[in-house]
Formats: sequence, C-alpha cells, structure tokens
Amino acid sequence: MVPPEKQKTIHPDDTVAKAFEIIRDSRARFLPVVGDDGSFQGVFTAPTLIKMILPRAARIGVSDETSRVAISHLSFMDLTKEDISEQVKRLHEERVGDHMSNPANIPVLAPDTPVMEGIFLIHKFKRHVFLVEPETNRFVGSVSPNSLIDHALS
Repeated sequence: MVPPEKQKTIHPDDTVAKAFEIIRDSRARFLPVVGDDGSFQGVFTAPTLIKMILPRAARIGVSDETSRVAISHLSFMDLTKEDISEQVKRLHEERVGDHMSNPANIPVLAPDTPVMEGIFLIHKFKRHVFLVEPETNRFVGSVSPNSLIDHALS
C-alpha cells in the first residue's frame, strides 16, 4: 500500500494547474482528491489532464467507442509550444473537483479487505484501488499492481 503520507493528493478546490504541477513533478498517473477532513472525494488522472490540454476541436466526436483518427487528418495538431502553453494557462481557471473521475469507475476498498479482492479489482478496473475507511470515508492509501505483487512475493 502507498500510505497517505507518501501518496500525493489534491483538494477538490485546488486548480487543475496545481494538479498539473504535481503530476509533472512527481510523474504520478493519478491524484486522490481528498477533502479538508481527509475524506476521499474521487480521483484526478493524468489522462484527464491530457484531455484538458488538447484543443477542444481535437475531442469533438471522439469517444472511447470511436476509432482513432490519424493525426494527419487533424490539421490543427501542428500546435507550437506557445499554443500548448496557452492551453496550460487555462488550467488556472479550472477546479479539480469539476474534473474528477466518475465515482462509479473508482475501485474503493476498506483497509482490512482481503488481498485477493484487491487483486480482482485491479484486474477488473485496470487501475489502482483506493483504501477508504468505511465509517468515516477517510482516505487511507492506495494499492497498486506492483504493491500487490510485492505483497504476494514477500
């Protein structure tokens, strides 16, 4: 498990620009979103950040169900570094709480859940599992595929 003191987190009222800095500096793939009282609110992910940096036109009509469009068909994709910087500046106006993952897609377990259930959820959701105290909804930590492998081999 990655304990909360080692796991980078973010507050729902923080800006997406702050999330960008944390993700860039820590190379994290996600940030648990935690309220003032330590309660687990959701997850902000690096793919969400990437989606927010893309020009809006690049996302029109593209969803998980559609096929990929070749970059050569997207004439506006020859953006300069300055264009991308402008997209990143917009992140100062956006709040993390407005861009969290859908809670239904976030695997959450109690800290005392059997390891095999954690392995199953990581397999099912293809992402980390978040440990939350059931009584208080307080964020306790996260479990990664690597931490489960380490646990199984020790």
